[in-house]
Amino acid sequence: MSPFRNAASGGSALSLLSPTSPREGDRLTFRWTTDAPHAKNWIGIYDGDRRPGVGSSLVWSYVTDASGDTTLDTTGLGEGTYTAYLLAKDGYDILARTEPFTVAFRPPVTPPHCAVDSFTTGACAPGTRVSVALGPLWIRPEGNASGTPSFRRLTGDSWLGVSSDGKVTGIASAGPRSRPARITVAVKDSAGGTDTVTVQVPVRPVSARPRLTVASLNLWDAAGNVADAHEKLLRLILGQGLDAVALQETGGTAARPLADALGWHACDSAAGVGLNSRFPLSEIASPPTADVPAVAATLRLPGGRNVRLWGAQLDEAAYGPYALRAGRTPAEVEAAELGTVRHRQTGALLAAMRSDLAASRTAPVILAAGLASPSHLDRKGRGAVRWPVTVALGRAGLTDAFRDEHPNAAREPGVTWSPARGDEPQDRIDQVQYAGPLRVEGAYTLCTGWPRPVPDTAGNSWPSDHAAPAVTFSLR
Repeated sequence: MSPFRNAASGGSALSLLSPTSPREGDRLTFRWTTDAPHAKNWIGIYDGDRRPGVGSSLVWSYVTDASGDTTLDTTGLGEGTYTAYLLAKDGYDILARTEPFTVAFRPPVTPPHCAVDSFTTGACAPGTRVSVALGPLWIRPEGNASGTPSFRRLTGDSWLGVSSDGKVTGIASAGPRSRPARITVAVKDSAGGTDTVTVQVPVRPVSARPRLTVASLNLWDAAGNVADAHEKLLRLILGQGLDAVALQETGGTAARPLADALGWHACDSAAGVGLNSRFPLSEIASPPTADVPAVAATLRLPGGRNVRLWGAQLDEAAYGPYALRAGRTPAEVEAAELGTVRHRQTGALLAAMRSDLAASRTAPVILAAGLASPSHLDRKGRGAVRWPVTVALGRAGLTDAFRDEHPNAAREPGVTWSPARGDEPQDRIDQVQYAGPLRVEGAYTLCTGWPRPVPDTAGNSWPSDHAAPAVTFSLR
């Protein structure tokens, strides 16, 4: 910062030397020179536009020499604008002053901690070996990146243990259970963080039908619009008990690190569509991105059951509800929708899914997607749009899981667009659809916390500008 020179003092100058962009708690170093040195010259800091002589300085120090550097302890200064003055002979005659400088807010330092306090693993059968890695869930915020956590068992079921590096292991015990097995683990980090985490392990009867909770989640520019998005995504997936997530806007790379932290399986695509699953993935397919922005994989569930999962994100241009808001008739909007890239992609997607849908009578199929289109099932009667995207999905044999579970759209709108954009038409444009021997046990829309609207989204606990449709299925 360049020094401000007081015309009356001639050869005196004062400047803020470091840091050049101070934050709360920083010690500030100033450099001064004067042709009128005195044993009682001093430097004082004043807030706002307050000048010396109007109240007391906030921080001060004598400077007896003709020039030098001095560091003031400004830990008591809060966020705001300040000016430092070089003052003469224990009085208020100004020899020089700095330009006004801003002290910025310093976020509180967060110690290392676990992303969640507790979570439930996938269900396992008696005699199955359990292995859950807690180490990747240990979060080291900025400034605490060099610590190393160590883990130890506190309480829990006797067959569950934990290693010092955080791996929970055990052989699931047989016998009837009214609750999941559990283990509570203490964590201590060499950087100073301590925490506890409880892991619950459901042990299902061998005869129980497999269950699967699937969600569709838009990562919103590869999770670049919310602070600490990685931790918030872990908390969302683990806290909501999801088993598989179809991701959009991954940037082609975001699915893998998320799966690695969860101890899950992942695939991603150049189209920015990916899949994360606690179950192994096989037969991964990623059709040509220009025609079908999608990815598919077979989930290998316990007991030898398989489910084919598709994720997709259709083109968002020429969003139909905008035309409705602008005064176009439903017939005009429907005709325009038939000419969109989005509708063309729907046809290409269904062509890519054809063989899976043909086999869905015995091998279930799930599509979890950002459709960029409302559903024709959500508004009925005169004046409603028969949205071509969802009409085509229904004709191909897919069932809208949310509307299947909640047929009254007025009572259960299931809006997913948009919790962070209040000026948008509020519609259900993210959906989970299915075909084959699946039973919907529950269908709901996820959005945690109270997201602040764009552009103030960095502090949101919800990591997206879409809500997430989620469905729990049981296999018939």
